[in-house]
Amino acid sequence: MTLKEPITLAEALAPPVVDYPQDGSVRPVRRHVWEPVETAALPPGAAPGLRGRSIAVVGGREATAAAVAAALTAAGAAVHRLAPPAEGQLGGFAEAAAALFAAAGRIDGIVDLNLEEPFDRSGPDGWEAPFRQTVAMLQACFADWITETDAVRLFYLPVTWLGGRMGFGADRVEQPLGGLWAGLAKGLPREVPNCNIRILDLTAEHSAEEIGELVSRELYRWGAFEIGHHGGRRYSLRARHAQPAPPVRALRPGDTVVMSGGGRGIGYALARSLAEEFGARVVVSGRGAVPDPAAVPALEFDEREFRRYRDERLREAVAARRVPQVRGELEKLAQDRELWANLASAREDGLRIDYVQCDITDPGQVARLVDEAGDRLAGVVHNAGVDVPVRLPGKTEQIVSLVVRVKVGGFLNLLRAVADRPPLAFFCSVGSLTGRWGGMVGQLDYGAANEALSRLGLWASQDGEQSGRVRRTPVSTVCWPTWERLGMITNYEATLRYMSAVDVREGLHHWKRELFSGGSGESTFIGDVGPAMLPSVLRGYQQDTGLPGIERLAASRYYLGEPLDFRPYAALTTEHRLPAGELPCCDDFRVGGEPALPVSLCLEYLRAAGDWVLPENGDQLRFAELRDLDVDLAELRVGPGRRTAVLTRHAEGRWAPDGGWLVAVTLEREGRRLATAELVYRAGELPPEQAVLPPTGALGAEDVAPPAPGGALGWSGHAFRLAAWQRDAVGGRLYGRAEPGRTADLLLASPAPGSALPLHQLENLLRAAWLAQAPGAAAAGAAGSVRRLTVERLSVTPSAGEGTVLLVGTPDGRDWTGYHPVELFEPCPVVLRVTGLRHH
Repeated sequence: MTLKEPITLAEALAPPVVDYPQDGSVRPVRRHVWEPVETAALPPGAAPGLRGRSIAVVGGREATAAAVAAALTAAGAAVHRLAPPAEGQLGGFAEAAAALFAAAGRIDGIVDLNLEEPFDRSGPDGWEAPFRQTVAMLQACFADWITETDAVRLFYLPVTWLGGRMGFGADRVEQPLGGLWAGLAKGLPREVPNCNIRILDLTAEHSAEEIGELVSRELYRWGAFEIGHHGGRRYSLRARHAQPAPPVRALRPGDTVVMSGGGRGIGYALARSLAEEFGARVVVSGRGAVPDPAAVPALEFDEREFRRYRDERLREAVAARRVPQVRGELEKLAQDRELWANLASAREDGLRIDYVQCDITDPGQVARLVDEAGDRLAGVVHNAGVDVPVRLPGKTEQIVSLVVRVKVGGFLNLLRAVADRPPLAFFCSVGSLTGRWGGMVGQLDYGAANEALSRLGLWASQDGEQSGRVRRTPVSTVCWPTWERLGMITNYEATLRYMSAVDVREGLHHWKRELFSGGSGESTFIGDVGPAMLPSVLRGYQQDTGLPGIERLAASRYYLGEPLDFRPYAALTTEHRLPAGELPCCDDFRVGGEPALPVSLCLEYLRAAGDWVLPENGDQLRFAELRDLDVDLAELRVGPGRRTAVLTRHAEGRWAPDGGWLVAVTLEREGRRLATAELVYRAGELPPEQAVLPPTGALGAEDVAPPAPGGALGWSGHAFRLAAWQRDAVGGRLYGRAEPGRTADLLLASPAPGSALPLHQLENLLRAAWLAQAPGAAAAGAAGSVRRLTVERLSVTPSAGEGTVLLVGTPDGRDWTGYHPVELFEPCPVVLRVTGLRHH
């Protein structure tokens, strides 16, 4: 087949038309860039939470470690020192770490000073010994840490020297390899759910004493994962949605692009696109030789033949007790089959995709790979990667070194190989969201390697003199989510629990725009965040950011509170500090004439707890109803002094005999019970319910009782939009139209969290029930005896808060139905049901 005519740049960069699946597994992605933003300073002095803690100080210079130890000791902590590796040491780390843990008795946290030497002195391989030491220390702690349910005790704090603004400011980056420890930290909560993290980025100008003071101040004051200090100011990172610059140059026929990897997966998809659309020559590479069907006939098997061959090999392996070895051989064979098929397809289509055997971790082989491009080298794509998903205890030194060397060593080898060549059109590194936010369980080293790759790209691109750099080379690093069933995926379905996948055509569209824009820096492509969230991870998301779905994350963070105790898939205890001054709704709702927390807000706190204690792989469970609600109305009062309400919430889940999932939730206030309820979850989507509105007689205006003293309830209508109520003169039913409202009117938080429950509609229902059940008592002031509110069952649909809801209640105000009204006497969608509501 002859080569197609190259297409225009506009045609190559035209956005694809994508039919996204209905299940949400593949979603559009948006491009985000990161920028340092000044954030609030912490209170002066060491954090009170340090007292009584046992802390290991690992690596770094002795002077820095001594200053950190002194600051921690002064704050009441016991400090244990694990000195940095000796020169040339690459082993013995596990024994030293285990001995330190045994001597300490327990380790509550690790301050990791890691690789403090600047890059020009540590060299490209300076990371290996201290990084192996870090992994060994974490492995020594793992057995204790993995069983910990206390969500406050554990921490890991690495210190990096990326300029005090995480490498994103116009700063001197002393040690870009610090990105390894930053990436490791962000993945650690996936392995140890109750491990808190803080990455502390500093400048070379910080003295040892200043470092000690900052470490002692940052610990046990959790929030954003990454914090930097530069010029006396404190910084965090914020994501900003941004389009790439317009293209400045396309590839011309005969231009050559060199790729590390590129024979399979997403790398081959890009290689084929560049060769087919622009007539470019693409040199792809890999560690192995070109597969030869003459030596390995299985390369040419069709899918049915290969399945039959694979099954036969596995049966033989079972008999010979060689299943792990044979599985590894079959996985390698599957990769060779993909590579052979891709190269054969390119040849058949007349595309110039050439394969070169190259170990990307070998500088000499990389130099020869780049030389293969000749004088028409236009761009480099560092696409190679190795992922060996094994939990932390099983991470051997050899696995860790291989994973990091391919990403980090490969990048530095490519950078060195092009140092004497004319400037390229592009130098692109392929990163991953595992570096930006942490990967799945088993990807600690892979996430660390990808984060280091991003920071190395910033170091290479930065203007001005940089430590250990020959010359400035603009590098763009693209951080991807999973591509739809393409690339290095061990378990595609599992990845979707973390984030939706990107469509292959859409991913190639974004990738080519990055290559031809002439830009540099880190670009992150983000779809929808999945349900695999942990309390320790959620706290690391910045809320004042342009991330997609941030409203949902902000709501989860607001209603999460501060975790105190957490057992994944089973139980969660949290603390919530609710200053009345930040809750306008407390002025709207009153108990006995005093400002009070609205019942609907308490219901949202109760309901939100269930999301954190769903069973493992319980993504198909949906909230069905809340039942057996019991609220102590007197405990809702915040008092005339508008004091802060401190609530403790405990939620515990269990399976029900009918296969549903039950979560018992308790809200306490300073040791006194405020509310209890049980949440019910069921599998699958709940079927929509339709009902005809009850017939009405003559509707008349309902008198609204004014707030009364004592224990009476009152609503002013300033925050909640109060409905006008009418009563059916024949049947006595109550009718009212509750309008939707904004949580921003109820809560002073930015961004304002949404709610899963329709707070405005529920508050109107609760008000009408009160008026129906106790109008005489309220008017007489005898309602001081009313202390409790109970509800047998409450169910709502996700759409209940999206529009006007017609609320219809029984004459006694005990049972209610909410409708999205259509035509009278026509079936209406039922969006809310409440049964057995009583004031006691």
